[in-house]
Amino acid sequence: MNTTNIIKKKVLIIDDNTGILFVLQEALTLRGYDVFVSETFAGVDSIEKSAPDLIYLDISLVGKDGREVAQELKNSKGTKNIPIIIVTAYPNADELAKAAGADDYLTKPFELEHLWKMTAKYTSGHFLGA
Repeated sequence: MNTTNIIKKKVLIIDDNTGILFVLQEALTLRGYDVFVSETFAGVDSIEKSAPDLIYLDISLVGKDGREVAQELKNSKGTKNIPIIIVTAYPNADELAKAAGADDYLTKPFELEHLWKMTAKYTSGHFLGA
């Protein structure tokens, strides 16, 4: 019998809305991702240690703007190649994500199919960073 060890891709979700955290975590867990959630940004060092394959990041965080967090992560040697997807309800999400240095954006409300396709795109190994 041939068994293959499958390494799950790790996704970090940073959002101060517990409802959004729950929905994203459940939806991505259903698809076999290892999902970690945080209501606050714990710092670059913490993210370097956990080494996620993808980060979903809310713009409106308590204490620190998500755009600043994205820029901080993209300016750090240890995290600059981790794809960041901005999650927002702002109508100009594309401009906000680009200005923050994020790799993409997901607008609220979102369809689960879109979430799954976007997650697969950025965790497939074909993404090389910005």
